[in-house]
Amino acid sequence: MIIGVTGGMGAGKSLVAGLLGKLLRLEVLDADIICRNLLQPDRPGWQGIQEKWGPRFFDPAGNIDRPALRNALFTNIVVRQGVERILHPLVRQEIIRKAVEKRSCPTGMVVEVPLLFEVGWQDDFDWVVVVYADRECCLQRIIRRDQVSAENAIKAISAQMSLVEKALLADSVIENSGPLALTILQVCHLTRILQSFDA
Repeated sequence: MIIGVTGGMGAGKSLVAGLLGKLLRLEVLDADIICRNLLQPDRPGWQGIQEKWGPRFFDPAGNIDRPALRNALFTNIVVRQGVERILHPLVRQEIIRKAVEKRSCPTGMVVEVPLLFEVGWQDDFDWVVVVYADRECCLQRIIRRDQVSAENAIKAISAQMSLVEKALLADSVIENSGPLALTILQVCHLTRILQSFDA
């Protein structure tokens, strides 16, 4: 089974994907890590950014200037859409390649994909889990984690599909606004449900 884990920024997708992977003993593939790898020097994503914007998002050593690019992604919809057009097809290609490998053997995979519904990839997965947290909780997590202003955090959340919409499209929802123990309990319960399909 190929399981997709998604949600909004700050909802706790990585936590849930990691827990699911451990409990199900499956590899966890993170679309954000694939993106980071694609942005290494001379990789396809790096080349795409350079071709489109020249030196704008590069440091003097020729590496992607991640803070500058992140700030543009938060504040400039044209840049965000341009980066998505470059990276999304490359990321999907890598996920599908790994999924084909996993389907050919008796194991599965958990894949964390932040924009799964926005880019229409839901049919690439056997089961989709949405991690939900209330808006204020997500905002505070983004501000702490990314060291950005409240204004930029609000812009980032507003650029994505609402978590309520995502939750209504999911096969399962994990509510992650409250205590960690409650989130773990929900993931344990979901694990039992997913394991029952292989019984």
